Amino acid sequence: MQETTKAEAIYQLAHYAFQFNQSEEYKNRLNYIVEHSKHYGSYDGETLASQILATPLKVQFFNQVFEMAGVGFVSSDPSYRGEGRIDQLMTDILNDCKENKVLFSYLAPFSYPFYRRYGYELIFERIAYDVPSRKWPDSKRVPGKIRRQTWEDAKVDIKTVYQASNRNKHGGLQREDWWYDYKFRIQRPYYFAIYYNEAGMAEGYLVYQILNGKFHCAEWEVLSGHAYHALNRYIATHKESVSEIRYEQGYNKNSAFFLQEKPLVNATIRPEMMVRIVDVEAFLTIYPFDNLQESFAIQIPEDSYASWNEGIFEINTDGTINKVAKTKLPTLTLSVQRFTQLFLGYQSLQQLVFFNEVTVDEKLMPVIEAILPKETPVLEDYF
Repeated sequence: MQETTKAEAIYQLAHYAFQFNQSEEYKNRLNYIVEHSKHYGSYDGETLASQILATPLKVQFFNQVFEMAGVGFVSSDPSYRGEGRIDQLMTDILNDCKENKVLFSYLAPFSYPFYRRYGYELIFERIAYDVPSRKWPDSKRVPGKIRRQTWEDAKVDIKTVYQASNRNKHGGLQREDWWYDYKFRIQRPYYFAIYYNEAGMAEGYLVYQILNGKFHCAEWEVLSGHAYHALNRYIATHKESVSEIRYEQGYNKNSAFFLQEKPLVNATIRPEMMVRIVDVEAFLTIYPFDNLQESFAIQIPEDSYASWNEGIFEINTDGTINKVAKTKLPTLTLSVQRFTQLFLGYQSLQQLVFFNEVTVDEKLMPVIEAILPKETPVLEDYF
């Protein structure tokens, strides 16, 4: 199939599945993603029946950077549904990830149960504030200044602040230049406001839109308390010119409520992106077991779409990881989905034990709890 014909087929199938407004602008956005992704297609002759895009991205965990496959645009012509085509494509993606040492895969599900069958599980949440503008809390005046800029002028400072922020270092993307351009230049028309401290260094930024009388804050990142108050005060200056203010961010079980004289009352927390650990053994070899006081084993009984993860893994205090047929070590038994939630910091061991989602000897619990992440995963990107 010729590239131009293939690109049109990808676009038309995605449009049919997601029913977005057809436009050259949207087509250009999709083509940009396709150019930076691997297209997995299932064909009936020359007809594209089902498809998935896997976008190679980089993510941060444990002060390390890893390869990640971002799964998106999962779509099928309804006349081919039920034939196992998406099933085969998902299998191909996981096999390719394993072969190419891609440790993680992320996706935004249309159905959580559907993607759990492939080993994905909920890891990220978002919190959204949607309030009348008059109720948005103001902030005190602080030193420094804010300047509104174009993307070309703002991008260096935005990259610097994002990369320095600790919020994005447990689950967040290590954004590449092409992704910054897609997210902030190609995807939507945004305004950009940068906060500079008294020394002229960027310490925070705001990415936002004003549409139909509403202020939409797409991303708000700060490196200091002054940056927070200055940018919050900047938002508050729009109270008279807009009717509503909306802001969303990745939810890490924390918020700025404690800084507000009158805390916002309209806040909605929702589940969002799912994560798949592709190769459990490879993951265990990079996991920081620095505080491990006693050797133990992890057993994953079943992983239908990544059978290499099934089995028993011994984690030893000398730092070695061994996959074995049997073990005499105290053992934690759980699904690959609960393993992902536990070892990426989304769920606590006590919570999973309470709901009978794992099997573990009570004496082993403090040993495991001592080596689990203290941070909650946060993601400020969507694909």
